Amino acid sequence: MTAAFWDQATETADGCWRWTGRRDGAGYGMFWDGSRVQRSHRYAFTEMRAEIPDGLQLDHLCMNRACVNPDHLDPVPQVVNILRGNGWGALNARKTHCPAGHAYDEANTYVDTTGRRRCRPCRNARRRKS
Repeated sequence: MTAAFWDQATETADGCWRWTGRRDGAGYGMFWDGSRVQRSHRYAFTEMRAEIPDGLQLDHLCMNRACVNPDHLDPVPQVVNILRGNGWGALNARKTHCPAGHAYDEANTYVDTTGRRRCRPCRNARRRKS
């Protein structure tokens, strides 16, 4: 790893190596490696750990996009990376009960035509009312 890289990485109290150099619009560090610009966390991982396997992306286990500490990066499939995050899809996937408190289990749950999980007891209650 080059001195130019280390000049732009600062260790923080939580163990992250925060990228202080240029970042893209999503908050990921950008680094000129001498031949091209690449994301700084990918550069750190490949230089200090290993190549990133085809079809995998690096998940920031620390949830800090500016972190370049390879110990905080985990190569995973895209779906795993998404579900570990805090986007609406991940948040909904982690829900275990409907808003009325019924468990999202095989007996109580069906998937509607839009791909959403729905609660059978709530649907049945709505049908009884109408």
